[in-house]
Amino acid sequence: MSTPTDTNPLLQAVAIMAGGKLLFAIQDIIIKEMSGAYPIHQIMTIRGLVAIVLLLILIQFSVRLAALKMHHPGYHVLRGLLMFIAFMAFYIALAEISLTTATALFFTAPFFITLLSIPMLGERVGIRRFISILAGFIGVLIVLRPDTEQFSLIALLPIMAAFFYALCQVLVRYARMTAPASIMSLYASIAFALLAPIMGWILSAFHPVQGMAPSQKTMLLPWSLPGSFDMMLLTFTGVTSALGFMFMSYAYKHAQASRLAPFEYIMIVWVTLLSYLVWAEVPDLATMTGIGIIILSGIYVLRREEASGDKPIAYTGLTRR
Repeated sequence: MSTPTDTNPLLQAVAIMAGGKLLFAIQDIIIKEMSGAYPIHQIMTIRGLVAIVLLLILIQFSVRLAALKMHHPGYHVLRGLLMFIAFMAFYIALAEISLTTATALFFTAPFFITLLSIPMLGERVGIRRFISILAGFIGVLIVLRPDTEQFSLIALLPIMAAFFYALCQVLVRYARMTAPASIMSLYASIAFALLAPIMGWILSAFHPVQGMAPSQKTMLLPWSLPGSFDMMLLTFTGVTSALGFMFMSYAYKHAQASRLAPFEYIMIVWVTLLSYLVWAEVPDLATMTGIGIIILSGIYVLRREEASGDKPIAYTGLTRR
């Protein structure tokens, strides 16, 4: 039986994590809303630049800027590229599918982390985790409904994002990268700020046409100068990214990762609530059933990793943006 001394730090960490997840959910709401007016690479550039400034301030007051020295430069570059691919895929998908659905599909990341750890880290995975992962992918099929007219290939992008994010997380373990979480987040933001304009430059040779799918349009829109209100919202995506990271980092510093990780799924609650408030979106019963299976399977996988002594996630969580 837990004593108050044991329980309070966990409760505090969960509350702080919930605040961080709310900030990430607000960030995703803004990006989804803005993706119809501005190209996703422009949005990600602004987000990255703002986050860099705030993270540099955080690093200076925590571990000092001298800690920015790279001990694994090649792996940091590769990690930044993987993060860019993961979250660009996620945000492109938001142009066409609901945020709740995209977020739930992204939570397949723990399944991919477990599966990738077998060939990359030589870890052994028991039959219970394999069954849980299989159940989770059954939940994915229920959400996607590939045998119906509602199915869209764009809905596979959050799963692709989860795979590349999982690859990034396993890479951290494989390379034994020990940089503080704030620095890891900074390098990811730098990758976004550098790679997104390059993506925009490459795609500038193409132009959106009438009747084009929203996911294609958000990649091909030309850059434009945002109005003051839009610029405030776009800037706020960088603010929520940096502040959300600070909340998550603090939560994981004050509670055991294996105990805190299952509460990552608070994100589903926030995005569902905010999607209803902003767009009046309510997931149907089949979607909620599939989401429930994904969540329960993911929590079980994380719990089994705790029991086996494996590290359930790398650094600050499954939805570290």
